[in-house]
Amino acid sequence: MQDQLRQVMSHWPSGVTVIAARYSNEARGMTASSFTSVSLEPPLILVCVNETAHLWPVLEKAGRFTVNLLPEGHEHTSAHFAGRPIEGYNPLSQEESPVLEGAMATLHCKTWAIYPGGTHKIVVGEVEKVTLGKEVRPLVYWNRGYRQLP
Repeated sequence: MQDQLRQVMSHWPSGVTVIAARYSNEARGMTASSFTSVSLEPPLILVCVNETAHLWPVLEKAGRFTVNLLPEGHEHTSAHFAGRPIEGYNPLSQEESPVLEGAMATLHCKTWAIYPGGTHKIVVGEVEKVTLGKEVRPLVYWNRGYRQLP
């Protein structure tokens, strides 16, 4: 069933985000495509984070996080936060809730609820602030690769 589900989900295009959190002096980020809007009132979004992800313990303790929407051309950033780090590359700001340089937009969230989701935690965040970057095309992931909108 896992292989079949993986195959089916590869046909569903999604945007690419980097979820980031800081606790104490430690900031971590994770590439995620499992991100969606939940509610406008109150303003809620959700992300799914694997319990084994390096981000999870930091996000859990921090109680807040950011969702950074990646623009086209940021495949390297996605790869960096997906476990293929680029030596010397640290695009996260030093703010309490880290912002990713070059993001199309950043949603600053406080943790609203956490639910179990198999190997993942479903994290619902209340959006407290939105920072808009340049209006550019999003980085899209489909059929196991990055794509560009026509």
